[in-house]
Amino acid sequence: MIVDQSEDILVLTNSQMEVEFVSQSLENTLEISVANSIGKKINEVLENFPSLPLMKPNQKMVIPVTTPKTKRKLLIEFEFKPQYTKEASIKAIFAIGRDVTGRENSLKKFKDTAFKEKELNQLKSRFVSMASHEFRTPLATILSSALLIELLLKKDFNPEIKAKVINHVDKIVTQTNRLTDITSDVLLLEKSIQPGMKISPKKIQIGHFVEELVETINRENLDQRKVKFFMPDTDVTVQTDPSLLVHILRNLILNALKYSEDSMEPEVHLQYRGAYFELRVKDYGMGIPKDEHEQIFGSFYRAKNVGNIKGTGLGLNIVKELTKKLSGEIWLTSKVGLGSEFFVSFPFK
Repeated sequence: MIVDQSEDILVLTNSQMEVEFVSQSLENTLEISVANSIGKKINEVLENFPSLPLMKPNQKMVIPVTTPKTKRKLLIEFEFKPQYTKEASIKAIFAIGRDVTGRENSLKKFKDTAFKEKELNQLKSRFVSMASHEFRTPLATILSSALLIELLLKKDFNPEIKAKVINHVDKIVTQTNRLTDITSDVLLLEKSIQPGMKISPKKIQIGHFVEELVETINRENLDQRKVKFFMPDTDVTVQTDPSLLVHILRNLILNALKYSEDSMEPEVHLQYRGAYFELRVKDYGMGIPKDEHEQIFGSFYRAKNVGNIKGTGLGLNIVKELTKKLSGEIWLTSKVGLGSEFFVSFPFK
């Protein structure tokens, strides 16, 4: 009576893992017939039960069980107590099982919360590190250039001084623009991860749209390197948010130019694949180490081989978030020294 009233599931098997006795709690808790379980192997009664007696004395194991009638998903912890012969071989196994669903779910939530908190702390640490490095240099340049301009303007304004003034003004403009870009990236990243970000879809001719963007970037590119564009013979009308798509493509194209100096010209390819259009941005530059492919889309992450090339590590993370907003997917292939290809795929509507 005591055994049958116990909430614990008590199981006794022989050395072949065949059930010789099981308490009524098997039926009460797991909705599995006691009568139909006798004589069967325990892993036939509970499919996730270990099939071989590999357990040590007092070893514990949690297995998932879905009840056959009510379809409840439970987690049952079993503690094994092998019984041995004089020759030290197993003659029987006594197992005690109890429902630990609440405990395990609480533990999982705790682990998830701890992981997210750790991730957030790492993100904050990276941001502080990036900000202290990226903001300090341009601000120091701006300050020193401004002071030099003040000193120069107090002297005779001859052509030589004028050239120096213009040089320092150019530095101020460049570094101020850099700070503005960093700030804009941080604000756009924060906006892109918000679930309520507004999407404004419009109908556009995708081939013409990308071609115009590539031409604009080529006109802006001061080092005269050009981006090549390839598309099918026919253009297709798609519905998307043009402003978000511009940011996605512009970032990928500028990265292709930035990380492939002294290499072949980058390429942009447009292809149609069923109900999707795919854009591929290819460069022949330094490439990304294989073990960093998964991390490259993370916030403030930069590949270890970028050297002294400036950057915040936010661009690809923003691209990924904006791609998700447009119901698209992004992935890459890359080999160190041979270049990288970034793919973005979007539905036509």
